[in-house]
Amino acid sequence: MKKVLLLLALSSVSVFAHAAPAKHSEQMLAQVDSITIYSGDNVDSQKQAVKTINKALVPNFEKCAVYLPKGASKASTTITLTRDANGKMSLDCAGQ
Repeated sequence: MKKVLLLLALSSVSVFAHAAPAKHSEQMLAQVDSITIYSGDNVDSQKQAVKTINKALVPNFEKCAVYLPKGASKASTTITLTRDANGKMSLDCAGQ
């Protein structure tokens, strides 16, 4: 059985390259607005999405964010995509 590859494309993440510099000790939040899932041949071409997930469709999607506490220099969030035996997908975001 051919494995199906899935690719998560994060979109609408706050772009800091064009943002005004923040004070080094200020708290910051980078919010992910949506995640697009591609499958099979569409992983490379990204022509046809299987699904786009956002906070309007998924409860608690606001967890897909990275919070940098005041005074901290680094923070991360893990995004986990799971597929069960029936092909049902689920997505979980957990800050670290």
